[in-house]
Amino acid sequence: MKKGTCLQTYIPMRAEPRSGAEMVSSLLFGESYTVIQEQEDWYEIVTDFDQYKGWISANSYNEPESFTQVVDIVYSEAFAKGEKFMIPCGGMMPDAGKFTIRGQQYELKANLKPNHHLPLSLRLVNTAKSFLNTPYLWGGRCFMGIDCSGLMQVVFKANGINLPRDTKQQIIFGNDIQFSQLEPGDLVFFSRPGLNKVSHVGMMINKSEIIHSSGRVRIDKLSADGLHIDKVHVYESIAYKRPY
Repeated sequence: MKKGTCLQTYIPMRAEPRSGAEMVSSLLFGESYTVIQEQEDWYEIVTDFDQYKGWISANSYNEPESFTQVVDIVYSEAFAKGEKFMIPCGGMMPDAGKFTIRGQQYELKANLKPNHHLPLSLRLVNTAKSFLNTPYLWGGRCFMGIDCSGLMQVVFKANGINLPRDTKQQIIFGNDIQFSQLEPGDLVFFSRPGLNKVSHVGMMINKSEIIHSSGRVRIDKLSADGLHIDKVHVYESIAYKRPY
C-alpha cells in the first residue's frame, strides 16, 4: 500500500471524499499514513500514529519521509530563504531539525525539548497551557483550532505518551482513580447532565482546576459533580483517569 507524510502545517481529514464533508481529525506536519483507497481526487487514509481513518485531498499527498522527533512547543518555525513553515505541537521533525520540501531546505529556528528536565506532570501542564485561547474546532489538533480530545492527544504526544484520538477511546485508557485522588496531568471525562455518555474530556492542572477545549481552550474550576460555566452545570463527571 502507498505510504505518505504530511508536509503541511496540517491536513484536514474528512468523513467523506468531498471538501464540504465533516472534518473528523487532522494530520500534523511530519505524521505518516497509509493510503487504503483512492477515489477521484481523494485518498482514504489510516494514520500510523493512532490508526484513525479519514479522507484527504489527493493534492495534499507527499511521498513518505522519516521524521522521528516530536515538536513539544505550541508551534515551531522553520525557515528557507525567507519562507516560513509553522510546525505545530505534536508534529514530527527529523532529528537534525532540517527538511526539504519542493527543493527548498528548511531549518528549525529553535531547539526542541525545552522542558525535558521537568517532572512529567509539570511538562503536561505547561504544554496544555500553551494552547490557552486556541479556538475550538471539531477535528482540530493544533494551535489554529483544536477539539477537546485533540488537545489531550497532542499534549500527551508531545510528552511521550500516545493517547487514542476520540473521547470514547481515551476513556478506556489508563487507570481509574477517584475525585479525591486527582493530580495535575490526570484526565477527567464528562457527559451532558443526565446522559451518562462520554462527550468531553479535560486535564487537571492542579487539584481544583482543569484545562479543556470548550469554545476555546480555557481553565475552569472542577467540582465533584462536574463543570459549572457561568453558573450553568454544563458537564457532569463520569470518569477520572491517570494515563501514565
